Amino acid sequence: MSAVITGVGAVSAFGVGVEAMFAGLAEGRSGISRIRSFDASTFPTRVAGEVPVPGADAAWLGEVLGDPPHAQALGASGALRDRKVSFGLIAAHEAWRMAGCGEAEQRASLVIALGLEQAFLEDLVPIFECDAAGGRAIAWERADTTPGIRFRAPVDLTARAIHARLDLRGPSVVNASACAAGALAVAHAASLIERGATDIVLCGGADSMVNPLGLGGMCRLGAPSPRDELDACRPFDRRRDGLVIGEGAAMFVVESAERAAARGARPIATILGWGSTQDGYRATAPRPDGSAARIAMERAIARSGLAAGSIGYVNAHGTGTPLNDPAECLALHGALGTHASRVAVSSIKGAVGHLMAAAGAIELAASLLAFERDLLPGTANLVERDPECNVDVIGPQPRHARVDAVLSNSFGFGGQNASLVIGRPA
Repeated sequence: MSAVITGVGAVSAFGVGVEAMFAGLAEGRSGISRIRSFDASTFPTRVAGEVPVPGADAAWLGEVLGDPPHAQALGASGALRDRKVSFGLIAAHEAWRMAGCGEAEQRASLVIALGLEQAFLEDLVPIFECDAAGGRAIAWERADTTPGIRFRAPVDLTARAIHARLDLRGPSVVNASACAAGALAVAHAASLIERGATDIVLCGGADSMVNPLGLGGMCRLGAPSPRDELDACRPFDRRRDGLVIGEGAAMFVVESAERAAARGARPIATILGWGSTQDGYRATAPRPDGSAARIAMERAIARSGLAAGSIGYVNAHGTGTPLNDPAECLALHGALGTHASRVAVSSIKGAVGHLMAAAGAIELAASLLAFERDLLPGTANLVERDPECNVDVIGPQPRHARVDAVLSNSFGFGGQNASLVIGRPA
């Protein structure tokens, strides 16, 4: 059975809703801003693809969902301290409504990509308390200080919240394969449909590292651009020097084409193929020759049954880091052959930031512009393409074009590679 997308929801640096993101990308804008959700003045970088809300609290969530009691209950439990919980709920709710889902769909499975934070900086403060006399860290020696500090944000918290909000009855799977997780969640959903394990799945990703612990950790790794400017992320540009962290969510209702037709749901796209590989190289650097990423693309294209030359657009992983972009371009030339010089390529990370575990999901959602509006998203902040990145990179403004097949790439820390091929619905 073929799998189709019948609903999509998104929360991004452009705001709440997939239409807000579509509008921002269609207008060639960037959602990168100064960080407002916490005081980032002491951090090396102070910009992010932050969702523009005063606070992802119970009052705000209740207003957006139209369900204040549910939001208040989540707030009282402490779950909403983790911003991705609110973002995941909103995106799931939007996708569910767009697909016209109701009681008959509540047996849907849930496959979701999530980040791994299991604590918050304020929870760790007691660990670093020192006694006044000797300056020794004492929390490790006092059992009464440690209970409850760890795992206050369990990895499946967002999945639990979505299950409860939509009253889902199917099994739940949480994918934590770093920046490839969102794409792999969609691939998992499509594979469940294809092999007849289920006929409807809610899938996607939600993440937020726009917090002191997340931003601090990434800065320690040296991944973000050292430039504290709104155009800091410059995918495929000669001057690129690092990524910009983003946050948000994208969720999809994926179901069998037969089920969608029977209930009159409009397909937005068909999931044609997927492939994944593992670099086996380094924890935070891609294999320079792009060989494992190339194989992921080749597997996705082969599974789709399309010729490489049928790919009309590539939504690249395109982090704007010195190592990723040329490696991805090498992989594209290996997978697409001579077509790699002609196919349109872009990255939306300069506009929304790198959403980490949700990156593959938000970028797949952005790719739907190709089918919904015959628009290919642009590459924010691209001024001078690096000669090493010898592909047809779309500039900051979107390109009008009609394409029938899209390749979306997601590559994560630890060498995780995932590629998806989606097609224009019949």
